Amino acid sequence: MEEGLEGFMELYGELFANKLREQLRMKIYPYRGNSYRPAGVSDKVAGVHYGYPQSLVDSIESQYDPNNNELVILMNDYWRWVNDGRQPGTYAPIKPLQLWAMKRLGLDEQEAKSAAFGISRNIYKFGIQPTYFYDLAVQALSQQLEDELYNNIGLSIETFLENTFEEGIEFSQQIASNQ
Repeated sequence: MEEGLEGFMELYGELFANKLREQLRMKIYPYRGNSYRPAGVSDKVAGVHYGYPQSLVDSIESQYDPNNNELVILMNDYWRWVNDGRQPGTYAPIKPLQLWAMKRLGLDEQEAKSAAFGISRNIYKFGIQPTYFYDLAVQALSQQLEDELYNNIGLSIETFLENTFEEGIEFSQQIASNQ
């Protein structure tokens, strides 16, 4: 890893990308039950690959451009729906929901299509609850950096005091022995 600003920005970007992935992998997101599975909590890992080369979790990456000192976090653009949720009153597209149902629920193509229509109708009626995974990742990273800063400051102060105390004892012993 490089030193200075470039190294810090690359490290910070990768730490943030990891926090985003961790947050999506946590099994804390409630879902309603249906005829396919009971209500419970789950992660947000099983992404839809429709139009995307990979799931949301796998799409997250950090890129730092040293030429303009810009740090960019990249991920599939539907991250906003996952983070912010969706208000009632609009239908979600069927094809991504169908692929999701096939992957997440293990349904065949026809069953998944039927489930996708039901899910889209429920989204229209009830919306989608926000996960705030992005916001929670920002908080987690801020807390981690704050903890590390305080720990390092604490170690620095402790080292300083130990060295000062030891030097003070040595100095006092030298004065006492010279008298």
